Amino acid sequence: MSERLNVIFALCLAAALAACVAPATVPAPASIAADTTEARALFEANIDAIHKRRREAYLATYAHIPTLARNGPSGLELGYEGWSARRDSTWPDTLIARNLKVVPIKPGVVYGTYCYTVTQNGTTTSGVSERVFVKTPEGWRIVVTTAFGLTAGAPAQCK
Repeated sequence: MSERLNVIFALCLAAALAACVAPATVPAPASIAADTTEARALFEANIDAIHKRRREAYLATYAHIPTLARNGPSGLELGYEGWSARRDSTWPDTLIARNLKVVPIKPGVVYGTYCYTVTQNGTTTSGVSERVFVKTPEGWRIVVTTAFGLTAGAPAQCK
């Protein structure tokens, strides 16, 4: 059943992003640049909060909504209220985030990605993480977050 929900969510997300890609009007370049700059600032604040182990600042970068999407090797999870990060007290020993990139999707929606190397409890892993940023009445917030580690021994994928 979980796999079926993942497929349904993926199809819904693809449909929503397709609608985002074809706006009715062409946004002004200044609007796109401002969105990209503001979303990147939130992206950097998100990573900085991890480095500084500031839970409140970290959680403030996310939308506190039932549809907050978190995905990784263990599958898709939805919602802010039941998110383990709200009460989990563990932080990585180190996080190296590189190749941070942001791409405007439409006014008020920006996609971001970065490559990571993280060490926690003596184990180092690398992978790719993604975010979708949305401009809300409260400011920019993350509404989708993913992290997919590379298999052991795989070469780094990020360029």
